Amino acid sequence: MDEIVSLWQEGVSINEISRLLEMDRKTVRKYLKDPRVRRYARRKQKPSPIEPYVDYVKERLAQGVWNAVVLTRELKVRGYSGSYTTVKSYLQPLRTQAQQVAVRRFETPPGRQAQVDWGVLGTIHSEQQPEQKERTLYAFVMTLGYSRAMFAEIVTDTSLGTFLELHEEAFTYLGGVTEELLYDNDGMVVVPSGWKNGEPTIQPDLVAFGEHHGYRIRLCRPHRAQTKGKIERGIGYIRQSFLCGCQANNLEDLRSQLRVWLKTVANSRVHGTTREVVQDAWQRERPELHRFIPMPVRLLPRRSVRQVPPDAYVTYRTNRYSVPWELVGTEVFVIVRQELLEIWRDESLVARHEVCHDRYQRILVKSHHEKMPYGPATRKTKARIHISATAPEVEKRPLSAYEEVAA
Repeated sequence: MDEIVSLWQEGVSINEISRLLEMDRKTVRKYLKDPRVRRYARRKQKPSPIEPYVDYVKERLAQGVWNAVVLTRELKVRGYSGSYTTVKSYLQPLRTQAQQVAVRRFETPPGRQAQVDWGVLGTIHSEQQPEQKERTLYAFVMTLGYSRAMFAEIVTDTSLGTFLELHEEAFTYLGGVTEELLYDNDGMVVVPSGWKNGEPTIQPDLVAFGEHHGYRIRLCRPHRAQTKGKIERGIGYIRQSFLCGCQANNLEDLRSQLRVWLKTVANSRVHGTTREVVQDAWQRERPELHRFIPMPVRLLPRRSVRQVPPDAYVTYRTNRYSVPWELVGTEVFVIVRQELLEIWRDESLVARHEVCHDRYQRILVKSHHEKMPYGPATRKTKARIHISATAPEVEKRPLSAYEEVAA
């Protein structure tokens, strides 16, 4: 080595060269005796047992399966002869790379993707009805990935029926449906404890809903909020820009203010990332969205089927809501849309009520029971006897008849 020879020619001892270059003294002497560079042929590495399965592993990673135990089990079924450690070692650099990629900005072309999420905004209670318990206010948000156009609504109910109803409101507001929607891995979207082969099971009603509207369902990796950063920042923006300092008299007032804010602020601003007016980008994205066709009411999930009893009231969560009396004996179904309870007969809306949050109440719309008969028009009657009690009749006889008997 040139450095060893150079130090030796300068008069540095072998011991000192060994210390400076952190080499054994025998190695130093060997190079001084023959300074020609020694080249060693590299050992030919054996192919890793995972190499024949790399394509399959990459496909599973793209589907969100990063569990080395799960992948090892699946590979064993396909003939893999290696160990769990080999699979884990192969995944390690890919995990690091995926984490670095996940935090880079992910931009989508017009019409490709929208992101959906919930956010808690606060609580509400009624001063007029203090006996009602305090309810949580939730914000539903859908944001188009390309233009950042936003739809938002505030509700107190996070049931799946409300969740899908808000989807359709968002599709109407935004002007159509994207190719895919990105969701969190939460109980609203996936079946709890429904994981199979390392993958979550999506709620069947949501699957049917997505198929009807023609979009793919995509899930974020758990605990990776960066992959859904646009919607996460959107919820923060609502809290900071709209909610901060906001005052409202009731829930409808708050919703009305939110609609104004969406139009005049959120979708009219110059976006901090794209540096473009959201409304302008939205206009370019609209033609790329799929046409929105509402889902038939009879196919909506979580319908509560009821048969109308003789008193023409339908029960929902201990409360009784009136329906037109002509529907007695027919089958109807109940759908709760945010704070409204709707009762449908086939494809016709027959009654609408505000949801009552008390218990065991009766909610009546007077027109539903107008001209309602007090009983059935015809009914079978039991045979009965009617007796009119009177004094017994006494036979009148002449006195001569008694004289004859006495004689």
